[in-house]
Amino acid sequence: MVSNTIITAVSLLFRLLEAAILIDVLLSWIAPGRRDPFTNFIHSLTDPLMKPARSFQNKIAPNLMIDFSPIFAFILLDVLRNLVFVILGMF
Repeated sequence: MVSNTIITAVSLLFRLLEAAILIDVLLSWIAPGRRDPFTNFIHSLTDPLMKPARSFQNKIAPNLMIDFSPIFAFILLDVLRNLVFVILGMF
């Protein structure tokens, strides 16, 4: 049986990634193109999720004016969360 501490830590990690995606979206509206240490840190957290989501969006709707990649990233994050918790539940 996996310790509750590990489950809580993994859950907190996923919440942190969700918050980082939201901050990334807000930063893209407030200060697009801005490069400072905080923005770079947020991008380093979100890029592994956002790049596949942007690629998926470009495949299904290449000329779309609205960026739906954060929504796809949230869906991907939810699938990953469920997968991790199923794997942790096996132990």
